[in-house]
Amino acid sequence: MKKIYLDIEENHSSPDLEGLVRDFRSAGIEVRPLTENSWGDMAQALVLTDRQATADMASGRLSVEGSAIALQGKTACVGYEPPGAGVTLSHVDMIVQGFEELDVEFFRRVYQRCHGIPWTIALTDRLALRESVPDDFDVFYDMYRQPGMTDYMPGLSDDKEEERETFCAYICRMYSFYGYGLWTVAEKSSGRVVGRAGLENGSFQGQSVPVIGYMIGAEYQRQGYGQEAVRAVAEYAFCELEMERIYGFVHKKNQNSRRLIQRVGFRRIEERCRMAVQMAGRTFEKDIAGYVCVNTKALYFPGKSITIGDE
Repeated sequence: MKKIYLDIEENHSSPDLEGLVRDFRSAGIEVRPLTENSWGDMAQALVLTDRQATADMASGRLSVEGSAIALQGKTACVGYEPPGAGVTLSHVDMIVQGFEELDVEFFRRVYQRCHGIPWTIALTDRLALRESVPDDFDVFYDMYRQPGMTDYMPGLSDDKEEERETFCAYICRMYSFYGYGLWTVAEKSSGRVVGRAGLENGSFQGQSVPVIGYMIGAEYQRQGYGQEAVRAVAEYAFCELEMERIYGFVHKKNQNSRRLIQRVGFRRIEERCRMAVQMAGRTFEKDIAGYVCVNTKALYFPGKSITIGDE
């Protein structure tokens, strides 16, 4: 995203919006008023508007009257509904009612979601956690079939193309609906995919709870990648998603995983019980040890940094 086009009625402007404009420019993003000619220059642009006609134009539902300009695909659009102004918008990627708590990263992610660009979730010293893309599937399929990889979690079937369809449907629906899921873990230095980690929807004592999940390929284990990835997921859950607590359910015989999750700050809540666990859209039963981690600053690496997003 390199440009922001503004189409906001003058009486709907505010100091918060003016501050946001300054933030855009400080981040190297051009901010321009929207004109009829702007529609011919929508590459890497997002529109911020409080007008339905502009929203319809950005979505491709309306053409510029009397103009031969044609949009090349959909334009990312954020609709602004000022409280008390009677503005109700549709056909936009996101609706906001104020700008006080919004930042550049929020608009960048709206743009990325509109154009199918995977979000960068977090950066650690050695790893990048990002949303998965269809091209990741072949790596994961081979990883799941490595000896011992699925001893304590569900595996994949022999029908590779059916599994590919399931994987693509998962990343298409899960991220956009919930804002989280299992993400791809890659080495920052090489870009190589080394595993998966993220958050799933589970249940505990009859309540819906967020559950952490993780998997590191056999050749990348015993390098601290699992612990680094799990810390990043937990920090994202607490700092970005504002979750109060997250859960981990580990097979009672998986001692390595049990030690890992405790090092990160999870405490045991159930020594052993049998329960249904969901992972990557699959539900299975296993004998587990249950753990919980509450929002705490103790998750941070001492002397190291985890960057949320790709700022």
